[in-house]
Amino acid sequence: MGNILIVEDDPSIRKLVRVNLVKRGYTVSEAEDSHKALAIFQEEQVDLVLLDLVLPGLSGVDVCAWIRARSDVPIIILSARMEEDLKVAALDAGADDYVTKPFGSEELLARVRAFLRRSYVSAKTDGALIQIGELQIDLSGRRVFIGENDLHLTRTEYALLAELAQHLDSIITHDELITRIWGPEYRGSNHYLHTYLGRLRKKLGEYSDLLETVPGMGYNLHSKKIY
Repeated sequence: MGNILIVEDDPSIRKLVRVNLVKRGYTVSEAEDSHKALAIFQEEQVDLVLLDLVLPGLSGVDVCAWIRARSDVPIIILSARMEEDLKVAALDAGADDYVTKPFGSEELLARVRAFLRRSYVSAKTDGALIQIGELQIDLSGRRVFIGENDLHLTRTEYALLAELAQHLDSIITHDELITRIWGPEYRGSNHYLHTYLGRLRKKLGEYSDLLETVPGMGYNLHSKKIY
């Protein structure tokens, strides 16, 4: 099922999350502060991290950046509503998703299931390299470059771009894209697309015009840059 690391200093939240995960067959490791979290991550096989943003020691943002520099393991942020700036910083540091406290157990479990079952690239696309100008999308290495500059996309940002790249010049509807990346339980959650595609456009820089929003329909990645 997978080993999930919970990094949360509130013991009541930690217990609630642990009980629900264990009940569904997951193995759980727990850390109440950043230092223990980093130690566990180095010592154990971790398949997904649930990460609080306000922690004793290093901040959750720092923990996120440390993990992302070493691994592409999925990171789901647990954030309070007043921590909007920290949440944005964590997404910049490489977090894949977030849930806002207080959250429902089923909502969190759905996010966990979606990330643990996700397969970003099908076998038939292994070895493919899509190039548009200096933009290179390496579907086998799961990396994206502009020239020699690695864009360091998060797993979710890469998944979105790879999905669109495999359907160049074709419109993918909102629900189709959400279902392929997050799963059918996320249908209708268009704010996810707005958030992550906005971040993807920012990282694409001068190539952001390749990614077109088609009002009322969905998204299209063009095969030619408009100069």
